[in-house]
Amino acid sequence: MVLLEKEWFIEAPWGRICIVAWGNCYDPPLLACHGSIDSAACFRPLIKLLPHKFYYIGVELPGNGKSDPFPPGVVLSIYDYVYAIQVVVRHFRWERFVFMAHSFGAAVANIFNLCYPGKISKLIQFDPVAGKIVVPRDFSTWYEKSYGEYFNNIDFFNAPVENTKKVLREEALQNMMKRRSLPLECAEATLERTSVSAGNGFVRYTHDRRMKIPQMPPFSMEQYKDMMKNVKTPTLTIVAQGSIDHGYYKLSSLEMDEEKYPNRNCRVRFVEGYHDVHFSNPERVVPFVAEFLMNGDSKAKL
Repeated sequence: MVLLEKEWFIEAPWGRICIVAWGNCYDPPLLACHGSIDSAACFRPLIKLLPHKFYYIGVELPGNGKSDPFPPGVVLSIYDYVYAIQVVVRHFRWERFVFMAHSFGAAVANIFNLCYPGKISKLIQFDPVAGKIVVPRDFSTWYEKSYGEYFNNIDFFNAPVENTKKVLREEALQNMMKRRSLPLECAEATLERTSVSAGNGFVRYTHDRRMKIPQMPPFSMEQYKDMMKNVKTPTLTIVAQGSIDHGYYKLSSLEMDEEKYPNRNCRVRFVEGYHDVHFSNPERVVPFVAEFLMNGDSKAKL
């Protein structure tokens, strides 16, 4: 049986949030959140392979996919996106839900978990982005990267879509396939939701450019470890070997060591592939995700 896909919008104080859903609304809810400059399309191949016992809701963060951006003019922080998730949760009146997220979306999920304790019943994260590690001597550098760069280029980051550069559609596809190690069909599905036609074979990207420099909390390593270690939510972390090879985790290896979590609530699994492996090769992550969804509670204590 194929899960039907439905798409609609819900209202937020700043505009509309796009929702893409699969399955039966009477089943337990699972919220799927993509990474930076992406769309809900990244979960389509995976959800087709997962147990048909959940109501899968893909949210497109403001300024991504088909969702309206936040109002222009200010720096965006991860807390803005946490509130966007709360708008979705409140709309559906969920008491508890499973949260599945990728990259920046996983960072949003972790902060949401701190801000709204007890709402997430299980957390599944693919190649999570660690909080920005900042020591006091580097605080001025962090500020310049987070705010100085933005205000020095404010016109660029707030340019309307019609004023942005046109790109040949085929070039855009090739760039996405190369940059994210995606097959053609995945790149096409993503581009369809993250661009508009500019005529004569050209497209313009529609993402909010402020997504390139979202303000992340300037945690020290000790604060970051304390935050990660004291959460009790059953968590499955899937890490791509390609991300390890590229050094993405050299400053924060905590996510990869189950023994460092005193609550014994975290499982870590490694798969061959790159940062978008859940999208490009969903068959590599399905066994872990399906097992965790169906039996995670009973096996959370390792």
